[in-house]
Amino acid sequence: MPNKWDDFLDKTFTLKEYEGENKVINLSEAIKRNVEPGMTLYLGERANALISELIRQFYGSQPNFTMVMLFVMEQALNLVHCGLVKKIVTASCTEFFPTSGPSRIIRNAFKNKTVEIENWSLCTLNQQLLAGALDVPFIPTKSIGGSSMAQENKDSFCQLPDPFGSGKQVNLMKALKPDIALIHGWAADPAGNTIVAPCAIGGEYSHGAKASKNGVIVSVEQIVSTQFIREHSALVGIPAGIVNSVSLIPFGAHPHGMVTDYGVKEFQPYADDYEFTRERRQASREPQNMDNWIKNWVLDCPTHNDYLQKLGNDKISFLKEKGNKKDWRDNLDINAISYSPEYNSREMMVIAAARKTKELILKNSYDGVLCGIGTSGLPGWVAYYDLRKENYDVNLWIGSGIYGFSPSPGDPQLCSLPTIMSARMLTNGLNAYGIFVGGSHKGKYMSILSAAQVDQHGNLNSTKTSETSYVIGSGGGNDASNASEVLVVIPQSANRFVPQVSYITCPGDNMTVIVSDMGILERINGEFILTTYFPNPKIPNSQDIIKQIRENCGWELKISPQVTEAPSPSLEELVMLRAFDPQGYFIGGD
Repeated sequence: MPNKWDDFLDKTFTLKEYEGENKVINLSEAIKRNVEPGMTLYLGERANALISELIRQFYGSQPNFTMVMLFVMEQALNLVHCGLVKKIVTASCTEFFPTSGPSRIIRNAFKNKTVEIENWSLCTLNQQLLAGALDVPFIPTKSIGGSSMAQENKDSFCQLPDPFGSGKQVNLMKALKPDIALIHGWAADPAGNTIVAPCAIGGEYSHGAKASKNGVIVSVEQIVSTQFIREHSALVGIPAGIVNSVSLIPFGAHPHGMVTDYGVKEFQPYADDYEFTRERRQASREPQNMDNWIKNWVLDCPTHNDYLQKLGNDKISFLKEKGNKKDWRDNLDINAISYSPEYNSREMMVIAAARKTKELILKNSYDGVLCGIGTSGLPGWVAYYDLRKENYDVNLWIGSGIYGFSPSPGDPQLCSLPTIMSARMLTNGLNAYGIFVGGSHKGKYMSILSAAQVDQHGNLNSTKTSETSYVIGSGGGNDASNASEVLVVIPQSANRFVPQVSYITCPGDNMTVIVSDMGILERINGEFILTTYFPNPKIPNSQDIIKQIRENCGWELKISPQVTEAPSPSLEELVMLRAFDPQGYFIGGD
């Protein structure tokens, strides 16, 4: 073949290392070009540097953004504090670390009616965004029917007879299309083909990116070649065609971590910065302190590089080092564990819930358990290892799609690196909630939930206790309640065990067991009856213990004729539990 044809074929078909339009610009310019007042913004879970730049550019104005975010937490709450958001569309507004709980910022904004909150569950919000990405007007769901969310969202939710003749009612939701998405990922080429990490808490954010009408603003840890993208194409979640700009922002997720590196040696993982998050959470309790915090960490840092300089090389190095500790032995200080046989009521509650979880799994041959965080997760963790002793393999997973993990000691957070790295599948919230829990295989799974309130019908409330008092929202709780069976773990008091919740976050149809820090209630012939009470060293008489349980229940609690006292936790059970939570974040006291 003549040489000229060799040259022709070579020039025609050889792939270039870099291809496509170069969309790389600095972060400030990316926001300035693409974000306008009044927009509906979809925010990815790790888009923290992008959020800080929004504050820098719009601080002191009233842009009246609508914020769409699966979990509104930590840095995103700063937007609310600064008065930049008029409406939030979300599954949960919460301070997440070190323990999940109500946000003072959200509570004040909700009480003073400076922000409107549109409540959904994780699965339903993901589904609406998926419908937006598919450009279909609506999408069916198995979630939120029978909840207060269905009543609140009548403009976007309805029930209709199945047009294909099943005779069942079908839940339908309107598609959701934000104006623009802000996403932080691992890497992108200059054209914008982006590798995003699995969404650690919310479960998915590529749907939000793909649903956005005006494209995506991307920040990444690394800018790589098109050839690198080709070599890792299975990890690409956002294609260049919908990306407006790419900004190189190392540590752009901080204080959240980038812990799941897929084994790609070029990626440098780093851990969540718990210390930083605790300091910010403490500041958020007083408006003036929060103003000072925003000034120090956002306004006085004109660029992200200034932010990193203030954070300091020692802290950055520490978080990178921690991000490489994939073995639980590297994260557990055995000297921090208490080996005392003495226990508190929280420890009794979790261990009793673990025993009950194990009993239900064996009785019904469940293949998996959907766990929440803290007191709704730890029972599954303890039961998992108890079942292993009997050669029963059960799959644990969380709603974001971390499936088949082996819980690791040393850090009770759902997304600690050893826990994530032990997973057998990293998927998304639609699989976890829509298919595994609510789909055709739902009979194989149970869920463990907690909430702010429970009533005598098993309905749960984690959203609001009055028109001026906001809690945290559904998260994935409503979706998880679609499981065949749900065990509820909740500390007991008369204002938490109420006759009728004022807001139904999760209908109680599938709730079968309630474990409190005083005893166990089981649904028998349609109503919850006390079947087990816990020993109380301060109250030696069993009748007095039962009387106290009744006094701390908001409805007329019936007692089983066969009511029994639960065995005290064994030292082995206590040590296992404390190994998961050595700092006592979730089990640290009465």
